[in-house]
Amino acid sequence: MYPDEGGYAWGVDFAPYLVRPERWEEIPPDWAALFGRAAPLAVEVGFGNGEFLAEAARARPEWNWVGFETSLTCVVKAGRKLGRAGAAHVRLALADGRFALRELFPDETVNRVFVHFPCPWPKRSHAERRVMDAEFARTLATVLQPGGRCELVTDVLGYAEDAALNLERAGFRIAGPQVGAAGPGTRYEAKWREQGRPIWRLVAERGTKGSTLRIAEGTMPHVRIDRPVTAEAVAKLVGLKETWPGGAFVVKDAYVAPDGGSVLLRAFATDEGFEQQYLVAVRRGAEETLVKLDGAAVPFRTPAVKRSVAAIAAALEEGRCGP
Repeated sequence: MYPDEGGYAWGVDFAPYLVRPERWEEIPPDWAALFGRAAPLAVEVGFGNGEFLAEAARARPEWNWVGFETSLTCVVKAGRKLGRAGAAHVRLALADGRFALRELFPDETVNRVFVHFPCPWPKRSHAERRVMDAEFARTLATVLQPGGRCELVTDVLGYAEDAALNLERAGFRIAGPQVGAAGPGTRYEAKWREQGRPIWRLVAERGTKGSTLRIAEGTMPHVRIDRPVTAEAVAKLVGLKETWPGGAFVVKDAYVAPDGGSVLLRAFATDEGFEQQYLVAVRRGAEETLVKLDGAAVPFRTPAVKRSVAAIAAALEEGRCGP
């Protein structure tokens, strides 16, 4: 069901744990099939260097653990810790945890969600960047099983209080925030405790089931144009953009192959604040042109990504950017 997760040498510590959900043909996936067993699912959003994830997976081998991070360096460091712990029941993914939790788990399938020391983004103008917002609370209420819990640990009391309010509005039963006991924690927890800062812990148990709109689904977008187009015509697409409520895309650069037979367009897309950078390949044949996502940097198949592929093909087909 799922393509090979290759592309990394098996001698690399993180390779056995890394999954590539953007390459999957089916979203949400069958997590029991991915792990090779059915077990309670626990998710850490933003696992950092993997201190908590490795220790928690060692302590709870009967659970399947999934961690999300946006830094490859963090994935490498976490992989080393998991390897030393002998934790075969963990999967890591390079993905925004807010997006991944919503898109990659069917309703009522997750037992626990852990969020440790998220960036508080204290400025009001940066509030939309906070993990524990109202939309995240709705996601939690959707994917958590009845009685499932989300646990937040932070050194910022105001952040925990705002999170509690959002979760309570989404129907959760709240315990805390209160000063929490130590460990297993992260490097941030150790650092803040050494400085004498209080560490706040909030536990929210799911009440009423929620609902949320998922946007990453369907097949990989591609369009065939029934005539060849020139590399020069494709290159003129740089600057092509569209915006609409909740989304946008723009073509930033064009890279032409030496033989002129193919062009890679570097594009950016955003869907409800979820941003992606990716490549669209335009390949010329003898009688047709294929427009598709390039496999080197495959994004999630969101509406903005699909729309960009369609718009690029339409511009070429209509000759709007031709020589």
